Amino acid sequence: MSLYFIDYENVHIDGLKGVAKLSEDDTVCIFYSEKANTMTFGLHKRLIESKAKIEYYKSLTGTPHSLDFQLASIVGYKIAKEEASEYVIISKDKGFDSIVDLWTKKKIEISRVEDITTDARKSKSEPFQEITALIGKENESYSAIINKALKERKSKEGVHNYLMKELHDNKKVTELYKKIKPLLKEKS
Repeated sequence: MSLYFIDYENVHIDGLKGVAKLSEDDTVCIFYSEKANTMTFGLHKRLIESKAKIEYYKSLTGTPHSLDFQLASIVGYKIAKEEASEYVIISKDKGFDSIVDLWTKKKIEISRVEDITTDARKSKSEPFQEITALIGKENESYSAIINKALKERKSKEGVHNYLMKELHDNKKVTELYKKIKPLLKEKS
């Protein structure tokens, strides 16, 4: 069950690519404003035909970045209510990465992508499965942090330091680091 937060002001119609492939367990929250409040008949048809639940949120004020702040607020609200197992922000705005970092540290499955077709489950599933296979199901909640460390750090030491910074637990980092060694072969 996934919840998609569409920054329609930022991605427009392109951000909804893939909406027709979602299941009845998924929810799409479309955030729009006076600046971005139109859609094509084709998009309208895809939204109607989608099995996902569709919610609309009109930005309440015209102040700069009001839509972004409201989207961020609703993300936190929905996470607090545990409304989904995965949360996906659809936007090209990298400012949302700070929200992803915040919730990832709290073991929430969340990502930011540019459209539904590159949804986190589809684009990340293979590396996450490989990481989980190495660290074990009991440590699965660390997969997102490990994946980010592997993608962002060029050296083995960099990966280790990143995990220490994020987890603050030397014993756990040592345990996880030993388990992910096969993924570190290409690192200096």
